[in-house]
Amino acid sequence: MPDERRRVALYWHNGRSLGHTSSTAKVAHYLLRSPEPYSIAGVTGAYRGLDLLPAEVDVVKIPSFANFDDPTGWNLRPRLAVPEDVLHRVRRDLITVFLDHYRPEVLLSDHIPRGAEDELVPALEAGYAEHAVLTLRGVLFDRAKTTREYFSPDQSPWILDHYCQFNVHTHREVFDLAEYYDVPKEVADRLHYTGYLAEPYPFSAAQSREALGIDPDARLVVAAMGGGQGAGGLWRALSAALQRRRGQFDRALLVPGPYLEPGDRLALGQLWAEDPGVEIRDYEPDLLPWLRACDLFIGAAGANMLGEVLATGANTLAIPRQLRESEQHIHSERLQGLGLLRKADRADVLAGALDDLVPRALADPLAPDGTRYLWDGGSYDRHLPGGPVGTRCACTPSGARPAAER
Repeated sequence: MPDERRRVALYWHNGRSLGHTSSTAKVAHYLLRSPEPYSIAGVTGAYRGLDLLPAEVDVVKIPSFANFDDPTGWNLRPRLAVPEDVLHRVRRDLITVFLDHYRPEVLLSDHIPRGAEDELVPALEAGYAEHAVLTLRGVLFDRAKTTREYFSPDQSPWILDHYCQFNVHTHREVFDLAEYYDVPKEVADRLHYTGYLAEPYPFSAAQSREALGIDPDARLVVAAMGGGQGAGGLWRALSAALQRRRGQFDRALLVPGPYLEPGDRLALGQLWAEDPGVEIRDYEPDLLPWLRACDLFIGAAGANMLGEVLATGANTLAIPRQLRESEQHIHSERLQGLGLLRKADRADVLAGALDDLVPRALADPLAPDGTRYLWDGGSYDRHLPGGPVGTRCACTPSGARPAAER
């Protein structure tokens, strides 16, 4: 008998943090709420955090690369002993062959229209997916880079030709992508805001503390830096500030992330080796109860993390930790302007600003309510083109991909 499940492919390129993996996992979880049966493939080079995906997702794992947020460049290198050009050729070939055979009804590409090093281009131009949707985190890059990579006369026609919809995983009232960037009208017409990929956390702080085994009166600080690559300096500055203010909290959970460099992870453990009140976990797949339970959360300002901050109403000190991109700075600044968190810039943190900011945040906690900006429940299929409850396809014919192939 033919398999009648609706075929979807989720592509995310790699990651030196967990944000792309986590947001893709949430899309998959929300899709599986649908009464319609789904066959979901994940296509990725990510090599941490794959346990976040639903068990129903079958992962097509392509070879990974490691890259580093360094002022001199990304310093990309394959994890396998192959030249970089070979790595990208293998990734492209594997993606193309798989999508040719799988023929998804919908392909969702996370953040990168053409894929890393154009690895999605052959499959997109061959029309192996009936519909393609580009998912965006809201804030992309600075205006110049965003225009160059998405909305320039060289890029936007190709993107419009191969993507019928752009799903923005934030709320327009927080960040209006078309307003901030110079977005062509044809692109703006296809923007589809879903809200942050997070839902209001249903348990109280007291319930969360009971579930976690935290004393009701204990002062709890939680800190996390997403995937953690390149965050060693921030962890040293944060640890120094917390140690100087050690009398102002009883317990702390530090989550450095699975991509933190081994030497920095070792140093962090040594800093806290003699303090039984401070727990270090390399990776915590479910931070939501900790965010609800804590008196203060100090964390990276990635889009996925910020959505979870809004979902829990955590008293948050956000640190935009990127060196080569401005996305976290712009995003956290918007939320700070709405009174939903406090922001501390990376340079200020490294210069010792947390010495004053931590006690201030503990003494004068925020009680934000950003739930209006979140996912409003239900299945993700209403945000996909086609299907019984989906959006109308905006595909237009082109020379590269004739209408008959759509």
